[in-house]
Amino acid sequence: MKLREIRGDEKLPLGIGCIDNLLGGGFDRGVINQIYGQGGTGKTNVAMQMAVSAAYSGEKTIYIDTEGFSENRFIQIGGSRPEVSSNVSLYRVSDFSDQEVAVIKAEKMIEKDQRFKVLILDSFTAMLRLERDEKSKNISMQRQLSIMQRLCNEFDLTVLIANQIYFDPDIQGITPYGGYFLDHYSKTILKLEKLQSGTRRMTIMKHRSIGEGNFVDFSITDSGLSCTPI
Repeated sequence: MKLREIRGDEKLPLGIGCIDNLLGGGFDRGVINQIYGQGGTGKTNVAMQMAVSAAYSGEKTIYIDTEGFSENRFIQIGGSRPEVSSNVSLYRVSDFSDQEVAVIKAEKMIEKDQRFKVLILDSFTAMLRLERDEKSKNISMQRQLSIMQRLCNEFDLTVLIANQIYFDPDIQGITPYGGYFLDHYSKTILKLEKLQSGTRRMTIMKHRSIGEGNFVDFSITDSGLSCTPI
């Protein structure tokens, strides 16, 4: 591992003022960031906005998709600027084994071209939930997380994982999928909720330097995310 100077945490701004303010300037670089919530809470919109924001600043993104990537929605968020599409490499995967292969391919791409600064998995656990062999899927999950953590450490990569939720009878409540391993590797964890008004709420559940429970409300619009409630 390379010796690195101690410096203030660098950030990747999302380009949405209220969310960037909540996160102290944006998503932390060099770590795995996790967002989770029910369907329709805005996870994919946040992921796409991150890819667009990175592209605007000249950084390249690898986007691994398990949810059915909408090119039309991506264009709505990113516009028609040529640097957006040229700076995003999209991989669609069909099962959890295929997802692991995509992560390994991403590893090689990042090692070869360090203009790749962002890796997005949307969502990390969709295919995991379909796997019936608990041992093999846990091994694969740990392997993928280990690869991403190494890339964060060596290349200051920003990783964003979108995660799903389930009802845990032990705690009688909703919890993100993936258990201990995903929680351990994720240095930032954000919960997304849809409020009765139609707005969304992002709440900090885990962060290295910002207090848990801080939140911000935002809206999903035709052109992306907005700090102005509907």
